Amino acid sequence: MWFLAALGVLVFLLLIYSATSFTFIENRYRPRGEFVRAGGVDIHYVKMGPRHPVGAPIVLIHGASGNLGDMAESLMPRLAERFTVYAFDRPGHGWSGRPKRSDITDPAAQAALLHEAMQVLGITRPVILGHSWGGAVATAYALAFPDAMSGLLVLSGATHVWEGKTAWYHKIVRMPIIGRVFLNTLMTLGGQLLAGAGVRGNFAPNTAPTNYARLIGLPLLFRPANFKANSADSSNLRSYLKIQSLRYSEIKTPTIIITGNRDKTVWAKLHSYALHEQIAGSEMIKLVGIGHMPHYVRPDLIADALSRLALGMAVQPGTHIVEPATLLDEA
Repeated sequence: MWFLAALGVLVFLLLIYSATSFTFIENRYRPRGEFVRAGGVDIHYVKMGPRHPVGAPIVLIHGASGNLGDMAESLMPRLAERFTVYAFDRPGHGWSGRPKRSDITDPAAQAALLHEAMQVLGITRPVILGHSWGGAVATAYALAFPDAMSGLLVLSGATHVWEGKTAWYHKIVRMPIIGRVFLNTLMTLGGQLLAGAGVRGNFAPNTAPTNYARLIGLPLLFRPANFKANSADSSNLRSYLKIQSLRYSEIKTPTIIITGNRDKTVWAKLHSYALHEQIAGSEMIKLVGIGHMPHYVRPDLIADALSRLALGMAVQPGTHIVEPATLLDEA
């Protein structure tokens, strides 16, 4: 009996800690942008740009476990000197709402929702960048709305089916009762304790910026609804990519694919190389010695590629390799 009593006290204390943490997180990492109504929910976005922009607008879509802060802290300030730039929180991430529909884990459904948001905001024929999980959304957008965009940039994109097991915590989250307890007790504490290791792994072999998690508002992920949405997206992506990846040869939008050859999160050969082979006339830039976060290691190169697309310049078909020596010379 004493064991059950101690367990009950522990769960109660964890509930109190988590509830306090949720409040602290939401007060510290307030929305940095505005909201637009689309798909029956409020979608959070940030807009930056000069008074007299040039070229097509640019839309940035973040990956799994993140939010628009990842783009706002890397590419947006540089691009906003010349272009109108938007970054969106994907549905259920950051401060965006999530529709209560079973197919919202499909990249195509998220692309359609963001398309609706762009229409409401009057964003016409943008260049769209998708990073990691966002790469699946960006390619889905190119398949569904080819006439509504000017260019596509897939950055370390998760675009093809991969081997491997689902992470243990994703399985727990799906359990009816245990999952709810896990999300409301252990996830907040455990997530914040393990976040540093996750960030280092994503950036490896490169070094993450100091206080990266705080800068982008990563702790927002550890709220129950956000983590549940992220878990569902991550768990279901492969099933959707089985079908979506068969259609990439249909993409005719000017496309640039950028990948790091040391990416251990989304393997370049399985995803980026295959995508490049499927999209006729696409340009692929392979960054030697760079991992999953090229937009922090070489934001100048990513911004240059987006600028070329936004200005209507022709892509350079084929594979272009950027060696470490070049990285150092140009940095």
